[in-house]
Amino acid sequence: MQRMTRLVLGLLVVSGVLAAGALAAAPQNTKEPTIDGKMMTGQTLTADKGEWSGNPADFNYQWQRCDNDGASCGDISGATSKTYKLTDADVGNTVRVQVKAMNSDGSTTASSKTTDVISGNAAPRATSKPTISGKAQVGETLTADPGKWAEGPSSFAYQWQLCDKNGGNCKDIAGATGKTYGVRSGDKDNTIRVQVTAKNLVGSTTENSDHSVVVTAGATPTPTPAPTPVGVGGAISITAVSLPDRLVVSQIQFTPRVIHNRRDTITARFKVTEANQGKAVAGALVYAIAVPSNRVTRSGEVQTNSSGFATITFKPLRALPMKAGARINFFVRARKAGENVLAGVSTRRLVSVGINPTR
Repeated sequence: MQRMTRLVLGLLVVSGVLAAGALAAAPQNTKEPTIDGKMMTGQTLTADKGEWSGNPADFNYQWQRCDNDGASCGDISGATSKTYKLTDADVGNTVRVQVKAMNSDGSTTASSKTTDVISGNAAPRATSKPTISGKAQVGETLTADPGKWAEGPSSFAYQWQLCDKNGGNCKDIAGATGKTYGVRSGDKDNTIRVQVTAKNLVGSTTENSDHSVVVTAGATPTPTPAPTPVGVGGAISITAVSLPDRLVVSQIQFTPRVIHNRRDTITARFKVTEANQGKAVAGALVYAIAVPSNRVTRSGEVQTNSSGFATITFKPLRALPMKAGARINFFVRARKAGENVLAGVSTRRLVSVGINPTR
């Protein structure tokens, strides 16, 4: 009887310990921390700790400085209070706050979203002017670099201009407001430049690049005895690609590189090459769709150009998750017209682009 009593008491003690252990839990974040204040040097930001379960008894704060894309975050020395005064070191970067909640069972840390780019207390000022890369040749693509700017611009706008052969009498090219510009036949014997407008909380400033060299006609392919059809830009024709050779989606370029909101158009450029010698392929049919498909608008098949690139644009939809660290995946297919979409020389690839929402 005594043995049975000891056994029952032992089970009660053990079950009591297990029950107490099951109830122990560190705090859990149910609503992420937020930051309030004007994103300008000299201004003071205030952290809201967010919402937590587990009845935390205490909170610690650590402010972090990140790059202008909201990545590569590192602790700011001494910035461990609920408020943080922005300094000149923050201009051109973003910041976030980490909140550590503690109770008797442990601790948990949650991070806020990164802020917009921190502005200086004056309008942006160019420290090195914008530049243009690429060939000033009909059929080629020019790319603008915004240059270097002081006072922390949060955004850049582009306007390409057509100038005379001496670089004067420049006029806006209608609709040419992207970071890249495809040189047209009407540009021949003129020069091109780009205007970049940088904007921050104080104002905006526009700076011009130097003009390009005089635009020339596209190079004419050198005739060869080989029967391989060749595109204007040097790419081989899709008609020259047959099994056992295959197509490859070899390059992917997204503009913007990181999605910050649901307002801006997403431009994707896909380069198609053949697997045997890596030559660009003109006339291949490229199709891309988001996975899941309700994230962005759909688009039909687009042919690759004489450089082997197909350009497809998408508009974000409400289902696109605007959450820091999230990514949107795209299924991409390249094929030869007349062949089964899943056979022949066709190829498929899954690619993605990051999401980092701005406030």
